[in-house]
Amino acid sequence: MTDRVWLGKLAFDLARAPKVFFEDEDLLILDKPQGVLVEGFNSVEDTLTDWVKDYTGNHSRPLHRLDRDTSGLVLFAKNQKWNRELSELFEKKKIRKEYWTIVVGSWDKRTNKVETKIRPLSEGRWENSVDIGKPSKTTFRVLGSDREYSWIQALPKTGRTHQIRLHCLEAGHPIVGDRFYSSDRANAFMLHAYSLGFRHPNGSGDVRVSVDPPEFWHHWLNRLSFRI
Repeated sequence: MTDRVWLGKLAFDLARAPKVFFEDEDLLILDKPQGVLVEGFNSVEDTLTDWVKDYTGNHSRPLHRLDRDTSGLVLFAKNQKWNRELSELFEKKKIRKEYWTIVVGSWDKRTNKVETKIRPLSEGRWENSVDIGKPSKTTFRVLGSDREYSWIQALPKTGRTHQIRLHCLEAGHPIVGDRFYSSDRANAFMLHAYSLGFRHPNGSGDVRVSVDPPEFWHHWLNRLSFRI
């Protein structure tokens, strides 16, 4: 029988249970496992937001979102105390979000920025556009590579749906395992929200949290001669 974590009315498989990486009276940062929805309206499955509401005992809300297949850090507000201040952090781009990804091909280190407009293509899918859509920008840095794959740091400067996925595609290097935008058919989707950094709205100082990617990443990083 699969081990399960019970919390109130919710039950998560042990491998899919979120982990708390930062918590105070106002904020909560969790490591979201791959395959778990951040939230879902009328969803029949337990979501990360369900877990947090059960954990905190109130209607805590996510301040940003990750795709179902993306693992890593998600920031929640446990109350409405700093609503305006937290909204301003996101609006003024004062929250630093760092992602790690493994992409197909050897990334040219000279490609350190991608800017496009992003618009909806079909249900659940989006596309890069030259003249129609919302402006988007991501900076990139190569952390390791061989002839077939590259390990990339991505820093999104805007927060558009599927932005990193689309900007990797625009650069000619789709993310490994991306079922929407890549012909690569790896079993796992290789995008991880590695770190969050921001000034706490209560004035107590900087919050900086990072979390290693899931265990299956080690195969890829070992291949690229890197260790975490």
